Amino acid sequence: VNIFKDIAHQQNKTVIIDYSSPNIGKELAFHHIRSTMIGHALSCIYQAAGYKVIRINHLGDWGTQFGKLIVMYLRAELPTDVESLAKLTVKELNLLYTQFSKAAQKKPEMEDEAREVFAKLEAGDEFYRSLWEAFKEATLKELRRIYKQLGVDFDYYTGESFFEDLIPPVIDELKAKNLLEVSQEREVVMLEDLDLPPCLIRKSDGSTLYATRDLAAAIYRQKEYAFDRCLYVVDQGQALHFKQVFAVLNKMGYAWSKNMVHIPFGLILHQNEDGKWEKGKTRTGSASLLRDVIAAAQEKILEQIQEKNPDLPDAEHVAMQIGVSALTFNDLKNRRLMDVKFDWDSALSFEGATGPYLQNAHVRLCSIQRRAGYQVELSQVDWFHLTDDYSMELVRIIDRKSTRISQAVEHDEPALLAQYALEIAEAAHRFVHHNRVLGSAEEKSRLFLVQCTQIVLKDVLTMLGVYPIEAM
Repeated sequence: VNIFKDIAHQQNKTVIIDYSSPNIGKELAFHHIRSTMIGHALSCIYQAAGYKVIRINHLGDWGTQFGKLIVMYLRAELPTDVESLAKLTVKELNLLYTQFSKAAQKKPEMEDEAREVFAKLEAGDEFYRSLWEAFKEATLKELRRIYKQLGVDFDYYTGESFFEDLIPPVIDELKAKNLLEVSQEREVVMLEDLDLPPCLIRKSDGSTLYATRDLAAAIYRQKEYAFDRCLYVVDQGQALHFKQVFAVLNKMGYAWSKNMVHIPFGLILHQNEDGKWEKGKTRTGSASLLRDVIAAAQEKILEQIQEKNPDLPDAEHVAMQIGVSALTFNDLKNRRLMDVKFDWDSALSFEGATGPYLQNAHVRLCSIQRRAGYQVELSQVDWFHLTDDYSMELVRIIDRKSTRISQAVEHDEPALLAQYALEIAEAAHRFVHHNRVLGSAEEKSRLFLVQCTQIVLKDVLTMLGVYPIEAM
């Protein structure tokens, strides 16, 4: 078995993956785990296939919502000195959003005030800019904390605000190419020839929209990174938006627009009191926030650890890694277009198609190697000792690694690799159960197969964002 053979490497090819992309000033909701972990898995899979991967978190850090935040912040007479702003938390900002919505229902003029404030922010007002910067930094601090727990990182945190200066040239280009038309006092690009509604570029008040900023971002990314593919990991509710953006870029004459791909995904569903699956909160109440779901998962796993292995070193950290892996794999084992049913008991189980089950297989393989106390070299292997059904099954499965990675890339589907991880774990459990390794006449050969399997399983788990822990 040659588990280290190269797959068809995509030499000198660059893929940009745009994922997670939360709004500044708001906490990560549980549903953000889908874009975040699907995008993270794809970035690892593409990298394993030989692509140069550029990971981008396209933050929602621009728009009228910041006018609302500033208005509410000042109305609440909160401190605006540098020291106080540095202590600001995203939890406080989240509360301000809620307070503004309630206050604006009684005083609708606050909406106009918010638009005026944002207009001044756009124009470069220094005071408003300082508040906006503080709001952004407070959010990023919490985002990075949660991303660290998830094992996720990005090459760039490039928000919508970054592209503000690049939007006027895009609008000028649309005009020069006779693509911009006025419809109901708004500037649009007509797409009726493609059976698509008009793509709105600029509203009657002169403000731009998501589409405008996405056009500017796409053109910038091609000039800056010369990508071969650009993936947008965004829920399927945005399918029309991306069809319009890609169509406009094509009309502008950008042939590379055909290499831009929307990677849609379904919803996370929870069971209500009547037993029906619907979009909503988990049963931990406020646990619709991702940080609360992670904390709850960690707590539930820690209870099991304290019951079964109370002497486990660094138990809290291990519980976090198991809990995060359970949440992640519960998502990735499903085809991304499917809705994901979230249930605590099934997600955290150590049996069945779960993250803890995969981790348990890896722990078992690591345990055998620790007890052996030595490594086997290829030259020490007697291949006739690995001709039984369970050994041959495991050899065949781990030899499919490169094929499964290629298939996952071809279909932009992490679930294909997730199912492969389950195949490895199931075969490994069968092999260890039926074939005694240590103390057997075939010890060295079987131990070598354990080593190979552990290496492959670790690689696959890491690509999926599942922590390949060595003890639990």
